[in-house]
Amino acid sequence: MRYQPVAAIIVNYNMPERTDKLAEHILRNEPADLYVIDNGSDLVPPSEYTNVFIKKNVQTTRGFIRGVKEANLKADYFAYWFIITSAAFTGEPCLKKMVNHMERHSHVVAVHPALTAHSTTSWEHMKQIFPTGYRQTWMVDNIAALWRADFYNSHGGFDPKFEYGWGIDLEMCMFARKEGKTIWILEPAAVTKITDIGYIMDRMGMTAEERKELARNNMRSVMEEKYGAGWEKLMYDTKGLWKND
Repeated sequence: MRYQPVAAIIVNYNMPERTDKLAEHILRNEPADLYVIDNGSDLVPPSEYTNVFIKKNVQTTRGFIRGVKEANLKADYFAYWFIITSAAFTGEPCLKKMVNHMERHSHVVAVHPALTAHSTTSWEHMKQIFPTGYRQTWMVDNIAALWRADFYNSHGGFDPKFEYGWGIDLEMCMFARKEGKTIWILEPAAVTKITDIGYIMDRMGMTAEERKELARNNMRSVMEEKYGAGWEKLMYDTKGLWKND
């Protein structure tokens, strides 16, 4: 089976050190074309691997969207690999295995490498459970999520109304479950997620709690507008949607 082309899209804002490490890991170890989108860094220079610099900070979602746009100008990609700067690759290279799983099963639309046990995240289900293999899950956060491009594009991509990134993962995973598509975690752990690293580095211009409140309010507003007052039940509904393969 021929290995399909993948676009790795990293969104950076005022954290070139972390972005450089992510970029160097991909260039050394992962067979993907790299797109580094800088969302308006103003305190420090952008990453040396930056492909596109956006003068105004447009937050995470629109950075990812711009990355997809740039990628589509270059090639017809099989999948988009969305990576945030609070992630760090700590395990063996994982992209070939994730792509292989997606190639072998047409119902697989998203695969994410497992997170290390000491990752700081509210998504405990994404942390490593088994020594090796694949396990189906109900959703993945876009920490280092690989999304099948045709599925992503068929839904118009991430909704830019989710300005701060909160909600784009829940919505895309909800689309997948409703259509009988599947979402997987690749074991063993390959990524460490450090929540609030930008605030720890004092690079964000606001506190972590201020940003979380903005993100929560933004997600709630968009979800209620699109899906009504029962949006949370819809986003978290997993009944009868598992596929063992």
